[in-house]
Amino acid sequence: MIVKSRRIYMEDGLKDGFLVVEDGTIKEFLPRTDNEEIIDYGDMRIIPGIFDTHNHGTCGFGLSGEVTQEEIKGYLKGCASQGITNVFPTAERSAIAAVARAAKEHYEGASILGIHSEGPWLNRTGEKGVRTGWPEVSLETAKQMVSHGQGLLKLVAMAPEIPGIAPLAEYFLNKGVVLAMAHSDSNYEEAKRAYEHGFSVSTHTGNVMTGLHHRDVGGLGAALLNDKVDCEVICDGMHISLEMLEIFFRIKSTERFMMISDCTPFSGAPEGVYRGFEEGMTIHVSKDGFVLTDTGRLMGSSQPVLYGIGNLVEKLHMPMEKVWPMFSLNPSRKYGFERNKGSLKALKDADFVVINDEYRTIATYSMGKKVYDAKEGPVFNPDFLREWMQKEV
Repeated sequence: MIVKSRRIYMEDGLKDGFLVVEDGTIKEFLPRTDNEEIIDYGDMRIIPGIFDTHNHGTCGFGLSGEVTQEEIKGYLKGCASQGITNVFPTAERSAIAAVARAAKEHYEGASILGIHSEGPWLNRTGEKGVRTGWPEVSLETAKQMVSHGQGLLKLVAMAPEIPGIAPLAEYFLNKGVVLAMAHSDSNYEEAKRAYEHGFSVSTHTGNVMTGLHHRDVGGLGAALLNDKVDCEVICDGMHISLEMLEIFFRIKSTERFMMISDCTPFSGAPEGVYRGFEEGMTIHVSKDGFVLTDTGRLMGSSQPVLYGIGNLVEKLHMPMEKVWPMFSLNPSRKYGFERNKGSLKALKDADFVVINDEYRTIATYSMGKKVYDAKEGPVFNPDFLREWMQKEV
């Protein structure tokens, strides 16, 4: 397969020419070719495939409860429709085993490179001081998570200040699991100690953590000031304002940021009012695609990483050459996949996305195989609308 574009973002720069793909990998880049059997994408941009390491669901498909293989198949296809070629599904504890089984099936869509568990040991707080507590801190539960993951549990996020959490942290680290600080009410010194003792990722940096204050820079300050900490970042413009994103990228090298979606099944849902996952709760999906509870609190993200890419390039005027490593190369490097993934380069896997100037997916290729084509139309689970939608706006 030979793919042509005037804008191909390769590891060594922006190229105009032809990608030659053989057996799922990039064989070479050619500035010209006499071969007439090419796929010509004209002036559309070809970017490395998105590696989303924090994604709870999308397009009406979720990863909670007794999730079925059909649901996971739909989820992976939905991910591909949003330019994701590789993903860490953020699975609830009850769904870890099912996601691990799905990874072995190689369903059409994004490839499962690992599993992310956000919690269950979280100390949720925030702008309104909402506290929900946490389940029993149990080493047996941690062992069960690792067992159900069948070697694929790569990332566990938790609050390091929870009493009794240290033995669990040590266990996960000994099993090769990366630890992320998440939903934490820790002050600067507490967060700093956690990073000194094995935590190395900041979950959706800036959200559900203690923020910057002139007397204590909190969990956010600890993440930004530590050059060894890799920071997940949601770039939808609502979870973090664009001005704060600009501050992030001035304080810390973009090499230490990993763009994530934190999407839920509401990503891609039509504007309307939906039943909430909790009794009596109402969810509002805005015309811009943002998901809000009836109290106005953001409930996960609804916009894919591609939307955030558009924000950074078009609104913060960051060059794509500086942006693409944050959604592809940086997470690949962090989680040990850099040899084969994360950039467009000869001998690496042919994971790439063709996008238009509106930052919409035209085609997604995983290991050289087209796993989504915009001609198929949008992906969305009709059962989700029937079950959850109350009123379309």
